[in-house]
Amino acid sequence: MRVDDLNRRAVLQVFVAGGSAAFLAGCGASGPQPASPPGSSGTASANISVTDQRGKTVTFAKPVTSVVTIPMPAASLLVAVDGGADHLRAMHNASWVAMRDGVMGSMFPRALELPHDVATQDFTPNVESVRALNPDVVIQWSDSQLVEPLENAGLTVLGLKNTGKQEDVDAWVAMFAAMLGKPERATEIKAHSDKEFAEVKSLAAGRSSAGPSILYFNRFTGGLKAAAANTYNDTYIKLVGGTNPATGKDPLPGVGMVGLDVEQVLRWDPEIILLGNFDQAVPQDIYSDPVWRNISAVRSRRVYKVPLGGYRWDPPGQESPLMWHWLSDIAFPAARSGLRGKVNDYFRFLYNHEPTAEELGKILWTSANSGSADYQQFNAG
Repeated sequence: MRVDDLNRRAVLQVFVAGGSAAFLAGCGASGPQPASPPGSSGTASANISVTDQRGKTVTFAKPVTSVVTIPMPAASLLVAVDGGADHLRAMHNASWVAMRDGVMGSMFPRALELPHDVATQDFTPNVESVRALNPDVVIQWSDSQLVEPLENAGLTVLGLKNTGKQEDVDAWVAMFAAMLGKPERATEIKAHSDKEFAEVKSLAAGRSSAGPSILYFNRFTGGLKAAAANTYNDTYIKLVGGTNPATGKDPLPGVGMVGLDVEQVLRWDPEIILLGNFDQAVPQDIYSDPVWRNISAVRSRRVYKVPLGGYRWDPPGQESPLMWHWLSDIAFPAARSGLRGKVNDYFRFLYNHEPTAEELGKILWTSANSGSADYQQFNAG
């Protein structure tokens, strides 16, 4: 997807190639109208229309001020686009847990006071709870069985898709920026992301040797699940120059996060293992279990817990550029990106907040990862 330049003085137009989403702001019945100046509430004659990833267009008379989010990345993404949590009304419990366990809760403590019972684990909405909040808009995954109960209750819904591509993040940012009346924010965030993407891609292209095999576990405790085809994790493993055994010569069947057994991992013998932030597993859990001792990643102590910042770095989100750099540094430790400085810069840009040394250690899991190879590169100093 290519997001067009946004004209702050006229009309916002953000188009996604192929027609998967289009975002139009400032379009009245008789044609383009001047956009509301920054900080204004908008008027009925300067409506904001947003077309979601289902291809459905909804129109707001003014920038939204009350949002319920159900997809897990959406709550923190809204905060990053909006510059605060004032317009967030409720979120999925997994979004709230990430805020509690990460640093979002300390940056924006009000967010931890919000309801987080608006959907089940599988995103089925609690319609009565959502309706009681009377939000301007509900953000939901675009599956019809998840959207229709909300719309049948008279709620306005924007549907999101996750195809495992960076274009989805760009689309989400553009939608959120448009509905909040801050179209310029979409341009800024995409420009930062594009710059980091190009840098990581260029570094990978310049390497003469093949990268390591990297296996990402979305779930480790209570049953293994790994990132297979059509996942964002597979995308960034390949972006940094690594290979994903789950999509290689002996791939996992199916798409998304797919269950597997230890025997399959032993056959792949990955050189690096990543533990996601959707359970409590840490590298020591693997190092101390004799079942895993013959795997290359364990013998070389290259098992790592993925960072958790304003949101989890493993799925797509506003901090994904930091994940790309972190993983590149893990896969190729001789070429360091200066990640701590990048985290500081990105957090100032996204949240107007510079992490403390303690917060950086928490974000990067420096304690949990301290026994893993080359992780001292992320220490202070």
